[in-house]
Amino acid sequence: MNSVNFTLQHLHSLRPRVSNVLEGKSVCLRGFELADASKILEHFNDIEIRRFMDMPAPHSQEQEEQWIRNTWDARKIGRCHYYAIEHKQSTQLIGGCGLFSIEKINRRGELMIILYNKEYWGQGFGTEALQLLLQFGFKHINLKTIYLYTHDTNKRAQRVYEKLGFKPGGRRRQASYFEGTYHDLLYYDLLASEFLD
Repeated sequence: MNSVNFTLQHLHSLRPRVSNVLEGKSVCLRGFELADASKILEHFNDIEIRRFMDMPAPHSQEQEEQWIRNTWDARKIGRCHYYAIEHKQSTQLIGGCGLFSIEKINRRGELMIILYNKEYWGQGFGTEALQLLLQFGFKHINLKTIYLYTHDTNKRAQRVYEKLGFKPGGRRRQASYFEGTYHDLLYYDLLASEFLD
């Protein structure tokens, strides 16, 4: 897991609101920009993309731009760190990931990831993005625990999380309503000592 090339690049001249980029072999994680909103919406209102995100209603351009602005503000006070996932070779925006609900005293944060563009599914880009994000969370903002929730039917995501070392830790029964059905949410977590050793 520690073989991913991890660098911080200051881009103040190009993206004033973005303080760093996390760079891997095939993807880089960078701060979201307003220009990303239209690219996100090209894919985001696909029902298959939203199925596991607890966002049943389609989003508008204005809503997406406001969400991006909110991530800038929350990052300034250390509440979250959201990143756009960019495919390095094509420079295409392919997804987003982040750490949020950060508790500084307990050193915990919740993780999320979504690949918007289905053309890039199943090729390891999400796994690489998560490796970069986990390294950032554990090494650079000193989290002790990173946790997440995933739908019980999202088997592909569960395989990726377990491959990265996440351990199942519980189940929130019928916690998510989508397409006329209630679904369980599975809880996973990973300790810094488990990832960095």
